[in-house]
Amino acid sequence: MEIEKIRELIKLAKEEDLKVLRVGDMDTEVHIETKGGRDTVVTEHSGKNKASADGGQDGLHTVKATQVGTFYTHKEENSTENFVEAGDTVSSGDQIGMIEAMKVFNDVLADAGGVVEEILVGNGETVEYDQPLVMLRPKED
Repeated sequence: MEIEKIRELIKLAKEEDLKVLRVGDMDTEVHIETKGGRDTVVTEHSGKNKASADGGQDGLHTVKATQVGTFYTHKEENSTENFVEAGDTVSSGDQIGMIEAMKVFNDVLADAGGVVEEILVGNGETVEYDQPLVMLRPKED
């Protein structure tokens, strides 16, 4: 998306006193949040369905954050039980955590099978879009 179009969206959000404006198409999503018509935050995601990428480090696979928010490794608020621990075997589609954004909890799913080598983010830490969360060693067939 062109920067001029993003500037127009920011201006629109301020003029209409919108708290949140989200616009997207097949490849790009722009999320704008304002606080009382000032302080604007813009997040642009290209290829928003991309959940992870190969880490390249010793053949490890990196599961990355699909959005900005607070990452939770614990299954419940007052629990110490994690979704996964280092050494656990996961399959594609298994839940490995949650990201909370604007009071909405979104599951973080493994997009590949393997053994959890390392959890890179602690429970309750803020994460950025595309930030590495978990390193997996792919299963050898």
